[in-house]
Amino acid sequence: LENEHGDRMLWFGSWLIGSEGREAGWFYSGRGGERTGFPVPSAATGLRIRRWPNEGLEPEYVDVVGIAGLLDLCPAELDFDARQRFSLMRQDVA
Repeated sequence: LENEHGDRMLWFGSWLIGSEGREAGWFYSGRGGERTGFPVPSAATGLRIRRWPNEGLEPEYVDVVGIAGLLDLCPAELDFDARQRFSLMRQDVA
C-alpha cells in the first residue's frame, strides 16, 4: 500500500499479552511489500499492527486477538477504522 505521499506505507507489528492487551516486544518494522514469518511467543495473546498513511501524523492501528492457529495475515485487509478492543479513547467522545 502507498501512503498519502505516494511512498510505500510504513508498518510496525508488536505482540500483545494478557487479557488487557498489554503491548510486548515488536516483530516487524518496515515498508511492507514482503511475505515473511515470525515465531509466536508462548505468552502472546494477540498482535497490534500499526500503519502510517501520513508519516506526519499518529499511526492507525488494529488489534488482532485470538491468534491461536493463525497461519496467514494480510495487513492490507484489516479494518483500521473499527473501534479497537483495547482502545484507550472514551466511547462518548465525539
